[in-house]
Amino acid sequence: MPAFSALNVEPEENIDEEIDNTREIQIDEALKRFQTALKLHAQGPKHYEDASSAYEYMFESEIFQYPESTTDFERAERQSDQRHLTLDVPFPQPLDVSQGDIEGSGSSSLPQTLYLAYKNHGQFSLDTIKHVAKTAGDANVVLRDKKVLASAQKALYEFSQALDFDPSDAELWRRASRVAAFLNSARIGRYCLEAAIELDDDPAVEEVEPPSLAEGFAGEQLKKQLNILSDDLALSHPIMLPFLKKSISDRLMKYLDPFPFLPNPTLLLVPPRVSETALGVEQQKVERLIINVPGASWADLGMSLVHSVAAAGISGEAMTLNFPDIPDTQEDVQMLVERPKPEQPEENSTVQSASENRPVAQAKDDQSDSTKEIGADAGNIVEDARVGRSVSVHSRKRSQSAAGLPDGADEEVADHKRSKRTRRRETAGEVMDTNTQYATQLQPFQAADQNLFQMTRNMVENLGVTDRDTLDRLAEVLDSCASSTRTAKLERPAMVDLRDSLVKFDEESTRVVLNKKEASSVGFSSFLEHSKPGSQNKPETPMFHDTNGLKAFARKVNDNCIGIQDVAFEWVSHVCLTYLTSKWSDSMKTAVVQVISHLDEDIWNRVQYELEYCISSENRTQRNKIDQIVQMLFELHLDVYERITNPNSAVDPAIRLETRGRLGRWFTLASRMSRDRPETADCSLSARFLWSAVFSVTLTEGVSRDHILQCWKSLRDKLVEAQETVDIRLPNNAIMPEVSAHAADREISKLTTMDFFLGLFQNDLSDPVSVIESLEPVLNPSSVHVAMPASTTPEAMIIDGEPANPTADHDGLPIAEAANAGLQDLWKFLLGTGTELRLFLWTRLGEAYSAINYTTKQFSCLLKSIEMIMTDFEQDSYLTMSADARRPVFLKMLKFLDELLIQTLSMALNDVEAFDIIDDEHLKSSISALVKVSCMLHVSCMYEDEVRVGMKQHASNGATFQSFLTKLREMQVRNWSLLYTVLEAGIAQNKAGFTTPDNDLADYLAATHQVLGLRKFCKASNKIFLKMMRMELLKQNLIDNWEDYLGQVLYDLYGLKLGVGLSEVQDHGCPPEKLERRNTTALVERVSVLANGMPMKDLLKSDLKTTIEHMQQAIGQTKSNQQFIQNLRIFNQTLQRPIPPLRLYEALKGNISIDAVTVNTPDSALAKHRWFFLLGMIAFTKFKGVDLNRRQTPGATDDLRIGATFLRQQLQFTPDQWDAWFRLAECFDYELDESVLWTADKMNKERAELVKYQRSAIHCYTLALSQSRYTPPERLAECIDDIHDLYHKFGMRMYASSREPFAMEPFHHSEHKRFVILESGVESKDLHSQMEDYKVWKYAARLFRKAMEVRPKQWQNPYMVAKCIWKMYQKPPTSLDHGDRRDRPTMQTVIGALERAVEVVSALPKPRHGQDPVLEPHYKIVSILHKLVMRGDIAPQEAANILQRQPYAIQDGEPVDISEPEDWEPYVIKTLSHLREKDRSNWQHRIIMRHARILFDENSEEQGYVQAMAAFGVLRESMLTKTMVMNVWKCDAERPGRHHVYTEQYIRFIVKLLIVLKDRTNFEALLRRLRKKGADFYHFSDLWQTCCISYLRLIRQTYQILPVLEDDFKAISPEEFEIMTSRISDWSSDPSSSHPALSALQETVELKKLNAGLMKAGAIDDLVSDCYTALYMEIAKTLPGPAVSTMIAEQEQARLREETRQSEKALESKSLNPLSSLLNPQSHENSGAEGGAGDSVPANTEGAQRPRKTGIRRADILRKAEQAVLRVQEGPKPNGTKSRGSVSSGKTPAAEEGKEGEANDDLRSDNGAPDEDVDMKDEEVEGDLSSAPGSVHDSADDESDLSDAPPEDVLDEDEAQQLMFPNLIRKSMDVAGGDSGSEDSNAGDSEGEDGEEETDAAEE
Repeated sequence: MPAFSALNVEPEENIDEEIDNTREIQIDEALKRFQTALKLHAQGPKHYEDASSAYEYMFESEIFQYPESTTDFERAERQSDQRHLTLDVPFPQPLDVSQGDIEGSGSSSLPQTLYLAYKNHGQFSLDTIKHVAKTAGDANVVLRDKKVLASAQKALYEFSQALDFDPSDAELWRRASRVAAFLNSARIGRYCLEAAIELDDDPAVEEVEPPSLAEGFAGEQLKKQLNILSDDLALSHPIMLPFLKKSISDRLMKYLDPFPFLPNPTLLLVPPRVSETALGVEQQKVERLIINVPGASWADLGMSLVHSVAAAGISGEAMTLNFPDIPDTQEDVQMLVERPKPEQPEENSTVQSASENRPVAQAKDDQSDSTKEIGADAGNIVEDARVGRSVSVHSRKRSQSAAGLPDGADEEVADHKRSKRTRRRETAGEVMDTNTQYATQLQPFQAADQNLFQMTRNMVENLGVTDRDTLDRLAEVLDSCASSTRTAKLERPAMVDLRDSLVKFDEESTRVVLNKKEASSVGFSSFLEHSKPGSQNKPETPMFHDTNGLKAFARKVNDNCIGIQDVAFEWVSHVCLTYLTSKWSDSMKTAVVQVISHLDEDIWNRVQYELEYCISSENRTQRNKIDQIVQMLFELHLDVYERITNPNSAVDPAIRLETRGRLGRWFTLASRMSRDRPETADCSLSARFLWSAVFSVTLTEGVSRDHILQCWKSLRDKLVEAQETVDIRLPNNAIMPEVSAHAADREISKLTTMDFFLGLFQNDLSDPVSVIESLEPVLNPSSVHVAMPASTTPEAMIIDGEPANPTADHDGLPIAEAANAGLQDLWKFLLGTGTELRLFLWTRLGEAYSAINYTTKQFSCLLKSIEMIMTDFEQDSYLTMSADARRPVFLKMLKFLDELLIQTLSMALNDVEAFDIIDDEHLKSSISALVKVSCMLHVSCMYEDEVRVGMKQHASNGATFQSFLTKLREMQVRNWSLLYTVLEAGIAQNKAGFTTPDNDLADYLAATHQVLGLRKFCKASNKIFLKMMRMELLKQNLIDNWEDYLGQVLYDLYGLKLGVGLSEVQDHGCPPEKLERRNTTALVERVSVLANGMPMKDLLKSDLKTTIEHMQQAIGQTKSNQQFIQNLRIFNQTLQRPIPPLRLYEALKGNISIDAVTVNTPDSALAKHRWFFLLGMIAFTKFKGVDLNRRQTPGATDDLRIGATFLRQQLQFTPDQWDAWFRLAECFDYELDESVLWTADKMNKERAELVKYQRSAIHCYTLALSQSRYTPPERLAECIDDIHDLYHKFGMRMYASSREPFAMEPFHHSEHKRFVILESGVESKDLHSQMEDYKVWKYAARLFRKAMEVRPKQWQNPYMVAKCIWKMYQKPPTSLDHGDRRDRPTMQTVIGALERAVEVVSALPKPRHGQDPVLEPHYKIVSILHKLVMRGDIAPQEAANILQRQPYAIQDGEPVDISEPEDWEPYVIKTLSHLREKDRSNWQHRIIMRHARILFDENSEEQGYVQAMAAFGVLRESMLTKTMVMNVWKCDAERPGRHHVYTEQYIRFIVKLLIVLKDRTNFEALLRRLRKKGADFYHFSDLWQTCCISYLRLIRQTYQILPVLEDDFKAISPEEFEIMTSRISDWSSDPSSSHPALSALQETVELKKLNAGLMKAGAIDDLVSDCYTALYMEIAKTLPGPAVSTMIAEQEQARLREETRQSEKALESKSLNPLSSLLNPQSHENSGAEGGAGDSVPANTEGAQRPRKTGIRRADILRKAEQAVLRVQEGPKPNGTKSRGSVSSGKTPAAEEGKEGEANDDLRSDNGAPDEDVDMKDEEVEGDLSSAPGSVHDSADDESDLSDAPPEDVLDEDEAQQLMFPNLIRKSMDVAGGDSGSEDSNAGDSEGEDGEEETDAAEE
């Protein structure tokens, strides 16, 4: 960031000083070396050598030589040895502020760099020591080596240096303390710990707590050290109070020691024994049995013992156990600490008692919260651990920088930092703001949850669900919506288990939920497996710790002489301690079995010895221990024997016999121990022995089932009668995991129900009825009734109230009241069985119902299964388990629940009979269960919400955890969907409780969608909820705001937006799927309703239009069939027919229809909802969106044609839809308007196509008008605007077709004839009478009147009525029939209609600023009254009175006096001028033209120059520019195509004015504009011809050019003509030359160029010929020069000399080559001579073949005339120039001049570029030749070696026709120069014209 620079301070001049950045470079270099060393260090021991070199290279950096790099320790001990830290080292002083940044070099990062270097190198030294100790064998010897101690001292020194640069690193203080303890320096260790817990705070003000885990660890270590020292004074310091009140949890205790591999001699108050090392060396000399254990675990140790015995047998040698690196545990540390201190039991007990009694005074709350506090600290340390080693540089003690710079606010007290209390006060507000932020972010989710669960609660209560537990669960969820820590307040075990499965994620246990469903094994073994006690829900014990105590055990074995037998016994003794308290792993269980099997004899002997010793010494404690071992071994041998003797076992009989013997021996010993056990002993051992004894009876062969049953009953009674409840858990015994009365009952039930289940599983589903009869009474007794005892069939059962006769329902008893003992035993057995077995039975029952196609009962079984699982979550067997034991059971039941939800939801959605037998009670219980599932699964939503806002973090980022979350989301979606279906069924059965059930269901769906969508998992489970919601919303009709609900669903499913509704769609993270036709057709009805209710202009701008387009893409192209094609054929034929007048009048009565057939295709349903009409209207409105009158350029008609296509498709399905016919007619109208609006080409050339458009539109309007008569009035009221448009546009079409430029052509049908066979022959007659223009106007007026009835304020309707009446009035009565003459409108009718139109338009609101008022009716009344006055139909005064009462009358409407007819025209002109003032934009060109025509009556012969000049002045003022550009703009009310008619009429009027004014200049400019804009004029060809003829006539009159009646050149020879025309050309090039004929010739030739062949050039050529003839006759004789006869003779002599010379050269060439006649035999024939070569000269031959004709041709005259005009434009020839020919060709000037004349026939446009309309191409009418287009090789003329073609003037007509390219004329360079000059001049004209056009456009 650039430094601040003051604007008012000038910088110093000496800016050449360079800034020294050497220090920064050196620091960066040191950091690079440090990073290299750190990378090598992190790669492990293999790279330690490289890392050591890298660290040494780092310390060679220059930064370590800086003065500020020296610490205070070094300054104080500069004269002493740095390796030994003396005890009186002074404390380091704080760095001076000036040392922070030396010389402004930015070296504030130097302390940080030094800190990192020393800290990490010290750590590297310790890592090296750890690696050496691990790989050297005996760690004790290695750690006492001098080199190792030196390395430790160096590490301590480097830690001290790092702490000097950053004393705020508490973790580094702990490490330094631990290294000092290893070096046996208790003082330094204590000092470091005291520095770590920040003793500089003042605890007297406020009690402080350790803010970080490192300080907490340091405090705990210091507390232990002070306890060892019994330093009660130091312990009483207030800073130690938090450590005395609270303790660190066991999970964190293993991190207490930063270097557990280093010994800690400071834990002992006595010095270590001196002889310990020597003793260790002596022990190494004794031979010992070394056993290498592969893994650091108890299981590996046991298997190693077994393998050693199996390999080498029993040895008497002492053992040495070699383990890999064993991680330290708390038990190991405690054992290692206490082991060397047998001499100080009293001291240790004193210390321990002191440490235990000291914190007694603390409150119970503090004790309960200790774990929470340490957990909070652990959360902080987790975040710290992510940052890295170097984060501590920015820690608390130096908050500003590592260089010791103080805060800005604390500069005065730079030696002291802010205390911890100050920092906590500052962060308190931040914590509060964070909580508020969390609450704000959670608020949308909680609001959605509250809405959904409140709605669920209301609906459940309305359905009559009174289950208090269900309502309480809903209330708990609702209450939690007000808390930001929702998951922390969960109390129900199932919800807590779900939370813990997420927070304490365990991948192995969670895989149960994610594994795919396995096929259930149907058989009796399944029953036995499910009925085992081990499968019951029981609290799980913690897993066995594989290394707990192993290190101490190995130390004990290695330090003493112990044999393998004793090691095995000690191993078994240790295992016995965990037999009841922890769950062994499979490997551990295997190791135990192997040890007690292979070493059974040794263990037996040792037990006997221990037992004898206990008896002799009366040691009860040791006896109890042996008693525990014996009972354990008996139970384990019993477990082994049961496993190898079950029917599925394949163990060798010998092994079975051996195992049986071991079992008997231990059974005998256990029974003896049980008999000798005193009564006061623990009764649990007796209960375990009794249970084992009974179970051993069950394994004895030949024992009857009754005896076994009696044993179990006796045992059950014994356990029940016991004083204390016996409930023993044996987690490591598979056959007896539980010893209790309840477990005994299960065993009894299994024995009593075994026959039932054996029969059940033996009956396959081939007989499902028997399965139903067996299981239905057991599982669902409430639905089963039995007949009365009086019944003839006492065993008959009635299931679900379906008796054989109606009275059976009354007579039957519930089976619960008539159950036998066997059935009751089954019920009792099921109450004690696990969920899995009962769920299996329900599944079997459902499959049986499915086998008989009773799916609704199968659906009921699935619902009952869900109810059963939710009930099991509330059973005591589940609630009494520990949290850790419950979690696997919960996950397993969650898996069952997921499978049930999938099946149940599938049936609920796909089977219409699913709810047929679900009664009200069943619905209530199912609803309760599903609501409980929703509340339970919603815990995952709460958890994800907290993670989403940042309150928590995911326990794992692995794929398994994400899959588990996905599974929970899918379960929620399925459960909410299933709950909706059940609620819907309940509402259908209880409609009385819901006033608007459809709305309630839709709101419930929307609330569920909001809850799922906000959390971005409504897409779960293949979007099943979204698809169900879409189907439900489409099925329901009476729903409010359904478009909001459906819009969100469609957006989530397909990415479609409806664009309507009260709320915007939300992004729920759903990937859009492809829209299929089947789903689209279901949406058509709703989307059509929305689209039809929206204005079409708004629809085009909304998202609904895009949705409709996507839907149409999914629907695809309409499928055609025969009826569909037939209708299209009928429509096309109808639209192409002539227009019968009678059909139009019948349409007004509604009697017109079209013969169409009914179409039945899959798309008929779409057409029923007017889908194709909607598509057509969208495309049509898109085209119509830009008004034709306001468009500046032609628009693409693609949308128009697409719209017409869709409208036709709609009509093919629904031919009686009037609005479709009307819109199709509009399409034809717009197609016609588009054809005639922008250009007049189609009006002039393709009128047949325009007629087809008009007829099609009229036919469609006719059908629309007829069909609209049958539309219901209420429907017409909704579309009143469309009805008005129908009348108005139909009337406009009729009127426009009757006027120019269409001129009644649609109503003429002379081409359509019918043939009638008469006696005289076949005659053709018209199909019907053609409609006359009068009737067209009358019909149009009627339509406009109907439109006036609909919308009286629309001014166009009365205006058009007045125009129609005026046209009817103008029609001569003689051309009308009798009826029309009778009804012919009067003049008063015309005036009344006009005044009505003016009245309506005057009532319109005043135009806004900048807009002109509507002037058409005002002008029309003035125009028509003027015409009436001119016709003599009305007196001028009366007409003036009428005009004066109009709104825009002159003189404010005051009366005017028109006494004379001459006063009328000035009055009208004033009125028109007044209207023109209102037309500020100059749009009303007809007012201007009417003014001009009043001044100059073109039909009167009395009009003269003055009138013409006045009229031209009016036009020049507003319509014509100086360059004769006619500015005529199209008005809004002007019909398309009418503009070109007006422009044609105006041009003809202007031409008449120019002729009267004899204004050739403006006439010429007008012609140029006219020729350039030919596409803008109606009848352009005729108009152009008329203008050209008038212009030629004006030229003759102006220059008095008389027509030549005789051929004046008849007596003139060609040679003389050439000579004289050459002189005329030279003369014309002289600027001083002047002659009227020359001027006329120039103008005429320019006109010929401008014509460019558009008009036949006969008249133009006549004038050109006449002008040149006059010029030749009057000027040629007077031009100076030699006599013509003399020049002719000289030319003849020169030609003869040239021919003679050429003949001589030919003879010489032949004499030199005598063989030429042989090689070229045709040369003689070609020569034309009969003799040999040289008999005649070529001149004579050529002259004989080409006789010259006498006289001058017309083409020669025209060419010479054009050459003369070209010379006039070129100017005089430059001196010294003889020829204009090509350099490579020897053309004569005369020939070249001929070439010039023909070359100039290639005319160009005004701008120099070839233009089809402007290029002048000399098309000779009388057979004269015209110039061909130039070749692409013209540019190569100068390089060609070929001879040029002979000049055309030396060829006669026959020879010219024989040429291959008779029109090919080469262009010489001079001609090209002339052309370029002409082009430049034309280009200049073009530029001028373009400039004028731009000026005109600007004026516009």
